[in-house]
Amino acid sequence: MGVDINMSIVSKEGEYRAKDIYDGRDSEWFDNITGDYHSEFYEHFPMCRGIPEHVPDEIKRDYSDNSDFSYYDFCYVNVGEFLDWFENTRPDIDAGWVSTYDKWLYETKGIVPDLSHYLEEDVNPYDYHFIEVANPWDSSAWLYNFIKNQSNAAPEDYIVYYFDC
Repeated sequence: MGVDINMSIVSKEGEYRAKDIYDGRDSEWFDNITGDYHSEFYEHFPMCRGIPEHVPDEIKRDYSDNSDFSYYDFCYVNVGEFLDWFENTRPDIDAGWVSTYDKWLYETKGIVPDLSHYLEEDVNPYDYHFIEVANPWDSSAWLYNFIKNQSNAAPEDYIVYYFDC
């Protein structure tokens, strides 16, 4: 069974700045932004449960009758706090050890390798390199870029999100 996210940016006055902004499924990211962490990067994600004091009537209705929206919960995060968290945490960037061949694949063909955060004892250390890798499919990076480049969100606004099955 798939879970869909309803995500909008809402002004502090309760008006939509951007409605239904995320059109995808990313269950690992959904877990991370609702407090069920798969990644240590999300341990300090500034999420709050519930809804902000002022939201559009549609969100209030969904919140009051959440029988269809009960998979995770209703959550929100302040836009300014999200931007600060992302800029300081950069969950879309990781680093680790890869073989010379995997390093070549990444640098010449853009194939993102599986990283090892520890150099195994039984490998040839001259064949391994410690590299930094950006995840081009990271949903937090997508949200960050959307806010910075495509929305008129202000730092005091909220990202409100909830889920349905």
